[in-house]
Amino acid sequence: MVDVEKAFKNMVKNGTVIFGNRQTRLTIKDGKAKLVVFSKNCPFFDDVTDLAKKHDVSMYQAKVNSVELGSICGKMYAVSMFAVIDDGGVNINQLVNQR
Repeated sequence: MVDVEKAFKNMVKNGTVIFGNRQTRLTIKDGKAKLVVFSKNCPFFDDVTDLAKKHDVSMYQAKVNSVELGSICGKMYAVSMFAVIDDGGVNINQLVNQR
């Protein structure tokens, strides 16, 4: 079983991750996103999940709120969602299928 917090930290540190609603939407539309991660209290969840489904992008809703997700990602601010372009060696499929 994958340690989700460790996987997020590795993705942010070693991969390419785009934070925020606007940038995540653009990344999905451009076809660059492999995965979109949401906090449990993401205010844009429904809109962005519809967009991700339309573009066949995997999604994962974390069990933490946006403040906790930001902390896990090493940010000093709340993170409601982020898009993964390059996973940095983390097995995204295993993370998504774990759900």
